Amino acid sequence: MLTVVPNIAAVFPPQVTPKPFVVKFGSSVLRSVADLPRVAGELYRLRRAGLPIVAVVSALAGETDRLFAEAASVTGKSRCRGIAQLVSQGEEHAAALLRIACDRIGLSAAICGPEQLGLQTHGDHLSSVPARLDPDALLASLAHTGLVIVPGFVGLNDDGERTLLGRGGSDFSAIFIAGEIGAECVRLYKDVDGVFDRDPAVATKALHFNDISWTDTMQIARPLIQPESVEYAASKGLPIEVVSIGGSNPTRVGPRTGPATEIVVRPPLRVAIAGYGVVGQAVAERLDSEPGFDVVAILVRDVARSRQVPPPVPLTSDLRAFLEVEADITLDALSCEETGAFLCNAVLPKGRHVVSASKRVISSGHGRFARLADANDVKILYSAAVGGSACVLEMTDRARGAGQIEEFSGILNGTVNFILNGLHAGLSFEEALSEAREAGFAEEDCDFDLSGADAATKLRLVAHRAFGAHVAELEVETEALDASALARIARSKERWVQVSTLLRTQEVVSARVSLEPVGHCPFTAALPGEWNGAMVRLADGRSFSCEGRGAGGVATAEAITADLFDIASAPTAGRSAQFAVAI
Repeated sequence: MLTVVPNIAAVFPPQVTPKPFVVKFGSSVLRSVADLPRVAGELYRLRRAGLPIVAVVSALAGETDRLFAEAASVTGKSRCRGIAQLVSQGEEHAAALLRIACDRIGLSAAICGPEQLGLQTHGDHLSSVPARLDPDALLASLAHTGLVIVPGFVGLNDDGERTLLGRGGSDFSAIFIAGEIGAECVRLYKDVDGVFDRDPAVATKALHFNDISWTDTMQIARPLIQPESVEYAASKGLPIEVVSIGGSNPTRVGPRTGPATEIVVRPPLRVAIAGYGVVGQAVAERLDSEPGFDVVAILVRDVARSRQVPPPVPLTSDLRAFLEVEADITLDALSCEETGAFLCNAVLPKGRHVVSASKRVISSGHGRFARLADANDVKILYSAAVGGSACVLEMTDRARGAGQIEEFSGILNGTVNFILNGLHAGLSFEEALSEAREAGFAEEDCDFDLSGADAATKLRLVAHRAFGAHVAELEVETEALDASALARIARSKERWVQVSTLLRTQEVVSARVSLEPVGHCPFTAALPGEWNGAMVRLADGRSFSCEGRGAGGVATAEAITADLFDIASAPTAGRSAQFAVAI
């Protein structure tokens, strides 16, 4: 138990339940399957901010033209029925691929097609206009998953047959859905970072609008946004944001036009990666598609070791040489706690930001690192250290901003719960452990996981965010997955989970990591395999929850990438950046 330290954590503004946020990804950003991780990553960052998302997608680039050509090879020049049914498969294909990409990083999503949406249209079946929408199924699905993917460009006529909304119709799909469900804004992701006074791809001095009116948009940005959809937005008073993925200069389309100005393109942030195992390689692969970041150095123990992902820069085992490389951010993806702590102590005073995936490094040096970061105006972020891609810390921050937290309960160790799922499926402990190792969810020496110490370390970091508790002082009662526990689990014939709990009674916090039948904590019942999740209950009865993959290189890399984007999103991010500490 630990007495709560008041007012030590950041104070967050009162929470208002956000309205649905509608976004659209067109074929200019969904050019091929290779773009799916970037799009899924953008959705992940929006979800970790607590936003319920409706994501409208176009077909992959060239797919619509290919399907029209395929139809024409059968119909000639006639406008036969069934063409819309065929061409709409392009959007359905993209939606299914995006859902797979989201699941890969631990982001739950559902798909709602025009039939579920009740998206009725009128007019020609190849160039129709949306008329009405039945939002109930969409909102119900959104309440369940937090992310709904909608194939754009497609509706239904009065006979229930599919229709197309014409060229640029996915814009209209997104804007119409946003207007009908009362969204505050709709965001269109394009291959340019906003609206310019001329095409920035061909004009060297194109000027950027921070604000532009609906009327002016229909004149200036006609090729960029379907005009009919802008007219609809104006009739609803619905603002439109136009931005690129990871962009920093969105244009807001609304009632007024502001001056067009030159924009300064910031150089990519330089990232030095310490550790090139499963996580480090996944991060390097993920950043390869992000123009806002450059990997400039990679520190490893053994340069000669074979690796699956070719490094973007030469590897080094020379710690001094690694530190001498000019970088804006040092990423700790090491398995060595001692070296990770040394790097934090070395680079924070240099004015370099730190992103860490190591719960042991952050937990053991939490207070010292916070003071160093604060003194040198930099950030130290560690989302991946707790819950993988489950956004446990961000959810806890939002909950604390909404009121007084009374209880936290979560699954914080993907390894143990993957093993427990295997036991429930009939595997022996040795078989379940072997599968966890083969899947990359368990190390050869996993005593830290099985003893409960891993979850306890993470729970201390949650307690700091939830209650302002000093990390080093929190005592956590732990229960190990040992022979005695395995016998108890086998006798019960139930599925069990490892649950981490914080309970606040007046000014005292108790902490426990225990093994429980899944029926004792029903919110965990739907979490498969290595997935993590958590729920926070406030004093007024409201609750917050999150879930995501708690282990694996790809999921961990996405949480790390989101931290990198948090650093990059600051107005002065870069080589002379000034920040407030984020702990």
